[in-house]
Amino acid sequence: MAPQQVNTKVVQGLLYGIYKSLHNLAGSSAAAIMRQAAPDILAQLNELGVDFSCVDSVEKLESKLGETLVSAGMCDKMEFRLEGNRLKTNITNCSFFELTMKLKAEGIPPFGCPFAALTIAIAEKNLGKRARLVDLKPTPGGQPGDTYLEVELN
Repeated sequence: MAPQQVNTKVVQGLLYGIYKSLHNLAGSSAAAIMRQAAPDILAQLNELGVDFSCVDSVEKLESKLGETLVSAGMCDKMEFRLEGNRLKTNITNCSFFELTMKLKAEGIPPFGCPFAALTIAIAEKNLGKRARLVDLKPTPGGQPGDTYLEVELN
């Protein structure tokens, strides 16, 4: 089956409502809820034919996750680097950048970032690491849409 084109503005609108409502209901616990949801997201993607079972190293995480999210139109490029126990990712032209910035402007932290959720879920399931979001922000000196993501792996 050929991939279908999805309007990212519509997806941003849907996610905005979900993330804002979740944060309004759960407050700072919204991040914990998203951590619970991430493995389910990963399982559902697998059922839909997006298989991350081959990921058994940070290098494979970079190639498989980057390839999958770029081919899905979620970003133009992902570059990972591991520094100690920190996985640092530069995302070029993130399709959810505007959503993240709007939520941040309203005082809602980026607990629901799909890039962070998938990175954390894959690292925990496939690499046996405990992972947590450390930082998510516009890439310093980057273009609008360029995003810096940092995940701690233990």
